[in-house]
Amino acid sequence: MQLVKRFNVLLIEDSEGDFMLVEDYLTEIFDSVEITHCWLLEEALVSLRKNEYDVVLLDLSLPDSNGKGSILEILSLAKEAPVIVLTGRADKQLAIDTLQLGVEDYLVKDEVNATVLQKSISYGIERNKFRLIISNSEKRFRSIIANSTDGFALIGANGNILEISSFGKEIIGFNLAENDGFFRVEFLHPDHRTAVISTFSEVIKKPGKIKLLEFKYKIRNAGYRWLESTFYNLLEDPAVKAVVLNYRDITKRKNEEEERNILIEELLQTNADLKQFGYITSHNLRAPVTNLLSIVDLLESDKISDIKTKSLVDAFKTASFQLNDTLNDLINVLVIREKKYVALHKISFQETVEKNIHNLRELLNTESISISTDFSAAPSIVFDPSYLESILINLFTNSIKFASPDRKLQISIISHKLGEDTILEFTDNGLGMNMKNVKDRIFGLYQRFHERSDSKGIGLYLIQSQVTALGGKITVDSEVDKGTTFSITFKNHQI
Repeated sequence: MQLVKRFNVLLIEDSEGDFMLVEDYLTEIFDSVEITHCWLLEEALVSLRKNEYDVVLLDLSLPDSNGKGSILEILSLAKEAPVIVLTGRADKQLAIDTLQLGVEDYLVKDEVNATVLQKSISYGIERNKFRLIISNSEKRFRSIIANSTDGFALIGANGNILEISSFGKEIIGFNLAENDGFFRVEFLHPDHRTAVISTFSEVIKKPGKIKLLEFKYKIRNAGYRWLESTFYNLLEDPAVKAVVLNYRDITKRKNEEEERNILIEELLQTNADLKQFGYITSHNLRAPVTNLLSIVDLLESDKISDIKTKSLVDAFKTASFQLNDTLNDLINVLVIREKKYVALHKISFQETVEKNIHNLRELLNTESISISTDFSAAPSIVFDPSYLESILINLFTNSIKFASPDRKLQISIISHKLGEDTILEFTDNGLGMNMKNVKDRIFGLYQRFHERSDSKGIGLYLIQSQVTALGGKITVDSEVDKGTTFSITFKNHQI
């Protein structure tokens, strides 16, 4: 019949006979028990202030106290020790009253024996542990509510507000008394009333149910404000017994979202207008530019004798050709930007490079240019063939245009894997660039970094557009009079 090896008991009893009887029971129950006996309530209160006990056994009829007064004073000092009442009065109402005050059990002395006392102490200790857990949990919960910068309210199943945090009142300017203990349904925005009521009804039907909802609530002297609210059903949690409403004012965020959405719509419309303008412009300009080029072909400036007229005709030819080139560039940009569906194929780097070399054979004079390749680490990619050809053509022509006059042009093209991605490095030993001066403009449209009459400043822009169109990226590393390396990352596409 042993519970624990050592037990400290405070026995408050003014009857010598009853004390000796209970002492015998306790000695029988425990291997080792230390009993502190107090004859008077005042002695017991002094002892409780100085010591801690595993259980307190209290007689209700004491010379200096009687009944409920004794219980309340003992409970106030018992700390975590359960209090069990021992009395000679078999009074049912008194038993109910004392249990409601917080004692663990009510025992009539004539009915007590070692077994009854053992069960009462055991159950009392366990019940008290559970009560302390609930109490501490409730204290932590209340502390969270009191110190949170969110609003908290505890709402009963019928919708009445059991408790609302100070900050919660501040958020919505709420006065519990003025609102008869309820949130005012008429303060909900008409568009949101049904959703809020339906959400609350849904939550209270299922313990542990959580629902998040955003709605507008009318704040005194401030109009409607947006609230982000979480409804959490803790009706069956003994520490809460309510639906927890956690809410915060998100009006600023919602206003910013609305402004952002308006801005996005405006940008989309502007972008669509610009695209349309580009198509109309390129289409409407194509016919007159074609006519100009036809006229230019008919003009034979070498037969014009007047020098001034010949000069004007030559300038007219040059301007016409430049206009045609610019129009073609803009059309190419529009095509790339608008091309939503690309033809993905598995492409061999070696075959594509050889095809480019063949197409550029007049520019790529093998006597003045050395080209080396190594695609062993990553021989192919899944990409758009026309894009890859265009990228390589632009890289080759750039290297040729900006080759150093002091040395033979050397071009190296290698590929390798980086995780799932494929990297293509295109390196030359040309004029190079000062990256500090050009790094923010390197891929800009019509950006030129060398004084060359045949440089239009569109090649790198097209390369970046084609690479990024399929999720890749391109970077540049360059040094003046040493050369340039373009590193292109191709994403791992599947076909």
